[in-house]
Order: sequence, then C-alpha cells, then structure tokens
Amino acid sequence: MWCSPFSLHPSGAQVRMFTYHPEAQQILLLFLAYQIKNLFDTIVWNDGPQYIFHHVAAGMAAFFGMYPGYSHYYAIFFMGISEISTAVLVLLANFDDKLGIDGFSEAFPAVKIGLGIFFVITFIVCRVVIWPIGAYMFLKDAQTVLKLNNPQVNTRRIHLKTTVFCLSGLSILQVVFLIQIYVISKAEIEKMFPLGETSTVGV
Repeated sequence: MWCSPFSLHPSGAQVRMFTYHPEAQQILLLFLAYQIKNLFDTIVWNDGPQYIFHHVAAGMAAFFGMYPGYSHYYAIFFMGISEISTAVLVLLANFDDKLGIDGFSEAFPAVKIGLGIFFVITFIVCRVVIWPIGAYMFLKDAQTVLKLNNPQVNTRRIHLKTTVFCLSGLSILQVVFLIQIYVISKAEIEKMFPLGETSTVGV
C-alpha cells in the first residue's frame, strides 16, 4: 500500500527511493509531456513567473525520476494522485469568462458551480492535506539516502538535491495557489450572491 506505517521507517528509505515501478515510469512520462505543453502555454499566454517555475521544476523532477531514475514510490502520488485536482481544473477552465468557451458559463451555471466545488475539495484533500505528508516523507528519505556512500546514490546525488529543491519550491507554491483559489472563489460567490443591495420601494 502506498501509505503504510512502514513507509516512515528510515530502514526502508533506500528501497522506496530506488525501487523501479513501471507504472510510475509511465506516470512520469505523461506528467513530463503535460508540463512541457503547459510551459509553452504559460509563455504564450503570459500567465506569470510562478507558473513558469512550477512547470520547469515539476518537469525537471519528472525527468530525473525517469533518468537516472528514483523516487518512483513518491511519483505515484506527486505526479499522479495529486493531479486529480488538475484534471478537474482543466474541465473548469472551459467555463472561464475570458479564456473559456463562449456561453458555457451562462448555459451551464450549475455544472460550473459543481466543478468549482469539486475542484476546491480535491485541491484541499490532495494539495493541502496529503501533500505536506508526502513531502515530509520524501524529504526524510532523501536526507537518509544522501548520507549513504554507494554508486547508486553517488550517481544520483546532484539529481536528488535538485529534486529536493524543486519539491520545496512547489510546496510553497501550493500555498500561493491556495490563496489564489480563496480570492477567486470569494469573488465568484460575491458575483452569484451580491451583498449590500437594497430594494427600493417607490413612494
């Protein structure tokens, strides 16, 4: 099981970090392709430097996970399970007033609200609750194996340190994204249920 009690024990760090999982390799490949495509879109649409960092850091972590290869145990969550919220966001983007499909938001308001609520829930579960636990586990395992002196670690030492940096930066970005979600959600709620309006009765 991905999250077992044994998973926190230091004695299993090397097994978790260097065991090859073919399913994880496939997830990493698909994830890398998605990040390359997103990086292109981010530059074309000028989404901002935080998104460029996100796609570059995530893409580097995915590439190093395949070549030279490590952390497949964690790739299943970070490049797979945690992206459930992203899949919902891709659907929700179709309802965006500026960049979405014209008329979608007005034609299917209930679907937009439902996807919005589902996205917030999946983001909180995957990125706010589970993500810090997974990040802590990975960082502890990385710290443990980096103390070892063997060919398996030595040939991946720089890559592992780079992934630690990428994960740390991406973890900070989750907080930034959470704040953005709060601000956007608040604005959408106020748009649907405007406050301060008073009815006037003619005299």
